[in-house]
Amino acid sequence: MMLILRVFITLLFAVAFSTPVLAQDSSEKINLDVKEFRLKNGMMFLVVERHATPQVACHLSIRAGSALEEAGKTGIAHMLEHMMFKGTKNFGTMDPSKDQSLQDQIEAAYQTVLFEERKRNPDRTLIQAKRKEMERLRLEVQKIYVSQAFSSQLGKNGAVRVNAFTSKDETQYFMSVPSDMVEQWFSIVSEQLFEPAWREFYVEKEVIQREWAFRYVNNPDGAAWLDLQSTAYTAHPYRNPTIGWKSDMEKFNTKDAMGFHAANYHPANAVAVLVGDISLEKAKQLAEVYFSRYPTGRPAPENVTQEPLQSGPRKSVRFLKGARTPNVLIGFHGARMGTEDFDALDALAMILSHGRGARMTQEVVNKGLAVEAWAHNLDNRYAGMLILGGSPNEPAELKKGSLSEEEERQAHLRACETLEKILLTEVERLKNEPVSSRELERIKKLNHRDFMERLRTNESLAMALATTEVQVGWPYLLSYLDRIDKVTPEAIREVANRTATEENRTTVFVIPGGKQERPPEVYEEVRSLSGSSARMEFKPKDFTNQSNYPTPQGWRHPLSFDRKPHKIPYEKADFSAFEGVPVFYLKDTSLPLVDLTLLFKAGSVDVSDGKMGLTQILSDTLVHGGAGERSPQELAMVLDENAIRLSFSVNEEDTVVKLSVVKEDWDKGLALLLEVLTRPRFEEPVVQVSKDQILTALKRQGEDARSVSRREAMIWHFRGHVYGRDPLGALATIPGISRDELGDFLKSYLVPSNMVVAVAGDVERSVALGSLEKLFRSLPKGRAPERKITEPPQTGPVLALVHKPGQVQSQVSLALRSVRRTHPDFWKLSLLMNLFGGGDSMLYTRLREDLGLVYAAFFTQSYKWQAGTLLGYIGCKGDKTSQAIEETVKIMNSLHREVPADELEQKRMDVLNSFVFNVDTPSALVETYGRYHMRGEPLDTLDRIQEAYIQAKQEELESLSVKFLDPRRLQIVVVGDKTTPVNREGGKVISLEEDLKALAKKLDLPFTELPLR
Repeated sequence: MMLILRVFITLLFAVAFSTPVLAQDSSEKINLDVKEFRLKNGMMFLVVERHATPQVACHLSIRAGSALEEAGKTGIAHMLEHMMFKGTKNFGTMDPSKDQSLQDQIEAAYQTVLFEERKRNPDRTLIQAKRKEMERLRLEVQKIYVSQAFSSQLGKNGAVRVNAFTSKDETQYFMSVPSDMVEQWFSIVSEQLFEPAWREFYVEKEVIQREWAFRYVNNPDGAAWLDLQSTAYTAHPYRNPTIGWKSDMEKFNTKDAMGFHAANYHPANAVAVLVGDISLEKAKQLAEVYFSRYPTGRPAPENVTQEPLQSGPRKSVRFLKGARTPNVLIGFHGARMGTEDFDALDALAMILSHGRGARMTQEVVNKGLAVEAWAHNLDNRYAGMLILGGSPNEPAELKKGSLSEEEERQAHLRACETLEKILLTEVERLKNEPVSSRELERIKKLNHRDFMERLRTNESLAMALATTEVQVGWPYLLSYLDRIDKVTPEAIREVANRTATEENRTTVFVIPGGKQERPPEVYEEVRSLSGSSARMEFKPKDFTNQSNYPTPQGWRHPLSFDRKPHKIPYEKADFSAFEGVPVFYLKDTSLPLVDLTLLFKAGSVDVSDGKMGLTQILSDTLVHGGAGERSPQELAMVLDENAIRLSFSVNEEDTVVKLSVVKEDWDKGLALLLEVLTRPRFEEPVVQVSKDQILTALKRQGEDARSVSRREAMIWHFRGHVYGRDPLGALATIPGISRDELGDFLKSYLVPSNMVVAVAGDVERSVALGSLEKLFRSLPKGRAPERKITEPPQTGPVLALVHKPGQVQSQVSLALRSVRRTHPDFWKLSLLMNLFGGGDSMLYTRLREDLGLVYAAFFTQSYKWQAGTLLGYIGCKGDKTSQAIEETVKIMNSLHREVPADELEQKRMDVLNSFVFNVDTPSALVETYGRYHMRGEPLDTLDRIQEAYIQAKQEELESLSVKFLDPRRLQIVVVGDKTTPVNREGGKVISLEEDLKALAKKLDLPFTELPLR
């Protein structure tokens, strides 16, 4: 199975180039009408018209990833991905001519550096001089550079999820835009990809070198994949990491990047996919204006260097410092997409790892043999690989403690070896025993369902179409289910015997190797921004086209678009009450699915201190633990065979039950739901595995400084109230919680009188209500225990330090009291917090971009049912902690005096322009209405939010900032090493503890030290 996404196709739909052709089943239809056209320069466009909501998912894939890189230049495809966000001659600079001249001089200086460094005896003085020259020129560029011009221009006009990724096979750029801004996508993206300016190349080069450490050195999962690919492949280019080898990255230069771009970034090697509120005619017209001006180029090759036949097992063991849990990966070279062996391997992987009834879930994870176990058949363009993976249980020796670092390593190594044998045993069964027809039917039904799930969102469909086109051609989707249908038990057995052999096996272990010698590299990508992120907004005077390419008739400058937001109307749901249960209903015939959400006023706040952890166990085990006469394995199989998605989650203040079914299985799904809710088995092994996992996670919480900071801040903020209960109290109570107590909670709280229902989908109202009425009558009767939670009292300010020895990066949580969601000022305060502490806010800009004090910072509004809270976070180096907190306070005080009018207007436009992406499906909308009703909020809250954003005045926000952003009431918890040296003015060096005490005194906040737990 594909690691990121897989498009599963059924016989119940057809794809057409211009006119939809529909395959039919007696019960349901799916119509996916994909229209394809090409420009004269060879560029392919795929369009799927969906006019239900005014938004369009826009994806553009370049058919070139790391597999097409030259030796010594690995990672250049990924480097190009980063460079595509730096602008063109038309945006990203205030002076295109000067910018180009400076870039040329920078590159000339670096070429001299490279030339010297290739020598046996390089001239170090010359190299140093040229690097100083590069830095001087870069500072000149900065004076005319407009940072984030691409993302902020899109963001201010409502674009969301602006991003990109590079894989072995492609580089894909994507976003979603309001449909009235789709022309801006054509204008700005055509330039972004086909005529980049290459500015900031050597700055970005440093960024991706940090990404190397983030992906592979500090990340056990990334390290495992790196080791697997570099060990399994010896000749094939898949052996190289997508980011590149670090020594190659260090030599990157603009000429290399421009060479890869010239070879691969052109229309004949690109496919654009548009899914949403756009017509084929409009797509053709805009494509002709903006993309036809570029020369065709040559498409990428269909073959690369092939891997020689592996003739013996290979193994890699890495002891990774700082890793907390070990990883195991086992790879077997497999078949390429489009072959019968690939189809059989797909079926094999799904039998092992897809759905609740998957063998590895039932036989390995649910039996407590491993924390995680899975299988994937990778989708790739140039080679295939079957992967087994997982994470072993914590070795028993470690629980006893008092082991040396070497003894811990060996214990983890033995655990990995044990898991390797367990995973291989599951494959050996497939080699020796034919799978049952029931298992094959299970995965076919799940395939159908998974495909429909991907049809739910424009983004997932667009990404699937773009990626599949690159890998094997998008019409491959037409035949996929037929191909899987033809897979037989014998075909699976045969391909398992051919593929999963000892000679073809590569095994990788990544094992905790002790404490890190230095802190993890900090890496963060920020691409999806609102317009207010650009503190230096620049627009040219006359929007003259600075491109080297002709200006087509009808062309508009990328920066000329300026969207004026308007309120988004929301469909009202049908409201009924049956058996005293409020029911919200919306019909949705876009897919043959029905979604049911049951909301209960029941959560962890309703459990006594002596039963803490009960709701976590209940969430884990209700569906996994079997029901009625069905064992956990049998219930999982039945749910999979009918493609029924059933989830149960007890949160802090509510319980959410979700059921999603193919419409023909609506009654069957309700019957299974009733069985799970009223006859749960809570089988002891399942309950015990849940307890063990929760207890392990709680015990390890002290290792995560950020979690400790947030936990202690909430305990202080809600001290003496159920909201402030210490979660570590569950360590003492979880072992004693019984299965009967789990059942008692269900009987007490999951009753019709305590429930709100939301249903949406392809089911008639009368049918839905009739079936639900039967469900209500079958549930336990009576009234749930009354919840008696009052508004929590205001607790005092504090600056608290939690000493964590060796913690290099401080983790800081901040809290202030706000208002409840029903308060008239809640949404205006939300707008203020967006301005002050959002992702591209005054706080982030000052602390990260201006001063370089932090790697992350935000301050946002949150809520409980009985309380509103303002929650902040700062992540920074230990010696910058006090300075970052003090700057945060300065910004709060500045807002008391004046809320910047321009930034307020920009932020207002940001949130209103992107509102089209909020609650944008009938299922999400009807659940939103249900939640409003349960919490006692007005049903027109979505309208009220928009109205609050529109009507909020500068002076109102200033008044709110004075009232709620009060530094004198701040509650701050810092987790860091109190012995960290801090340089103060005058050269004096003090400890972090002393520095924070001085800051507390300056801010008039009580100081205290809390224990690390």
